[in-house]
Amino acid sequence: MSVGAISRVVGSLVVGLAVIGSGCSIRRVAVNKVGDALAGSGATFASDDDPELVKAAVPFSLKLMESLLNENPRHQGLLLAAASGFTEYSYAFVQEDADEVEDKDLAAAEELRGRARRLYLRARSYGLRGLEVRHKGFEKALRAGPKQAVRVATVKDVPLLYWTALSWRAPSRSPRTTPI
Repeated sequence: MSVGAISRVVGSLVVGLAVIGSGCSIRRVAVNKVGDALAGSGATFASDDDPELVKAAVPFSLKLMESLLNENPRHQGLLLAAASGFTEYSYAFVQEDADEVEDKDLAAAEELRGRARRLYLRARSYGLRGLEVRHKGFEKALRAGPKQAVRVATVKDVPLLYWTALSWRAPSRSPRTTPI
């Protein structure tokens, strides 16, 4: 994460935490501001040259997103960031670890694959929530008839559609993983 991005997130957190207790509408504004800053931080992780640092930092970021989504469950930026973040983390750091350890410890690999599957489910849930915010009844329509359901989608929906589909499909790339 760049120094500027860290400063923006930390600054937003400080301001947000300072005003949270002073009223409901101010609290909502603070949550939205912090959410906006956090939702835009994904590119910073992607451009970092220290994957171990990213691996250690991403869970905190994901849990912070979830905390903010508890306050504002319809925040579009956070829903997209959570869908993409959980998908990317699951693939890059959990499923890949499972693949690497499989020859040495099959039980550990299976445990990691189970964790990856749960993280993909979380990602899919956030993606579907984001699509549901934009198109009421979308998830039900998608399960009933995907081709018909996506007809309501617009160009703005493409990122959520992408991460939702990827998180839905990712676990089945391994023959040992049960489709979700």
